[in-house]
Amino acid sequence: MPLTLNFGDKIKKIKQEGCVHVFGVNVDPAGLKQATDAALVRLQAVVSIPGFRAGKVPLAMIKAQFPSMVKDEVLDIAAKAAMPEILKAGEVMPVVTPLMKNVSYEVEKNLYFEVQLECNPQVAPRDYEKIPVTRRTKIVTDADVAKYIDQVREYNAYLRPVEDGKPVEKTHFVIVNYEPYENGVKVADGVVNGEIVDMSSPQTIAGLADNIVGAKKGEIREFASEFGEKKMTFRVTVAEIKQKIVPALDEAFLNEAGVKTVDELRGNVRKLLERGETEKTEKDVMTQLEDALLKGNPMQLPPTLVKEEAHELFEILKKRVSSGQEVQEDALMERLRPAAERNLSMTYLLHNIARKENISATEAELAAELEKVTARLNTEEEKKKARELFEKRKDYIMASIVENKTMDFIKSKAVIKEESK
Repeated sequence: MPLTLNFGDKIKKIKQEGCVHVFGVNVDPAGLKQATDAALVRLQAVVSIPGFRAGKVPLAMIKAQFPSMVKDEVLDIAAKAAMPEILKAGEVMPVVTPLMKNVSYEVEKNLYFEVQLECNPQVAPRDYEKIPVTRRTKIVTDADVAKYIDQVREYNAYLRPVEDGKPVEKTHFVIVNYEPYENGVKVADGVVNGEIVDMSSPQTIAGLADNIVGAKKGEIREFASEFGEKKMTFRVTVAEIKQKIVPALDEAFLNEAGVKTVDELRGNVRKLLERGETEKTEKDVMTQLEDALLKGNPMQLPPTLVKEEAHELFEILKKRVSSGQEVQEDALMERLRPAAERNLSMTYLLHNIARKENISATEAELAAELEKVTARLNTEEEKKKARELFEKRKDYIMASIVENKTMDFIKSKAVIKEESK
């Protein structure tokens, strides 16, 4: 049971900056003696000195031989005794572990320390109804549909060798082997075999495409070019000549797409594009709502929580980075800070709006979310793990449901102007 010290008026708030509160605590000699006696009794149970049984070391000997340990215990006891008084006096609730700082300690005379608390911001949500929003809807045109189909055809294109004896043209893809020479001497480590050249695109070696136009398979061409800052001669052998074949909108292509006619394909593509545009439009609407909410409800956040949120975002991004790629954590954390602040601000704001509007999540809604997840899983083992995860993260999932319902509520109250583009 924590020791109770009589602090009286010896605890005072000395500073507040946003969500950071700092309290000064003075412990008088009588209180310091109480804390010291309690610290010595604690240490007696763990300190070992030759010639004494465990728990039987004289308190005076502990006090004389282990002053730093006594001090640490005294600080711990005093801080724990002060915390209920601090919370009551300041009407605050910390969201991270309190920090003790600026300690001044004189054995048996006095003790002063400061306690820094980071607390949730006080949020009185406002301006969350009748937010003006523009829903910009893009009309999917026949040209959009045709462009998408052409992109799919291009994606499924393949290379096929040209007819024997046919020379290189600007539309071909050519596989070449080349040897670079500098001042008539072959550059040994510059020999390249099997490089594919898109004749219609820029090349790493200036003039390569232009100098092999008209060449036939097996033919050798030589030309001079600058490579870096060096003037070099290249000896290029045309190994293969290929042309890109883009699949036609024929029966085979339609079968691969799972349709019977071109009109059916176009209809499916139109629905796909319209669904994508709807998702983008609604995401933009939500972004406008969030921007308005944040602008109308500025708040200062607990610095440690901002740092932790940025670190979580950093860990997510780090998983997406290719192995071996260097990540500058400090620089990236600073860049992630605005996103972290936005996420935290929205969380505080939405939950305070939910509290004000009596919006909550039910067990039935949680069960419905679980049903959506398990419906996409194949095995019973996977479903079992999903249920276990839901139970483990129940509070987090319920909070997410509340946030989503609150955003839906705000959206239902918004003044939305429709605009087609």
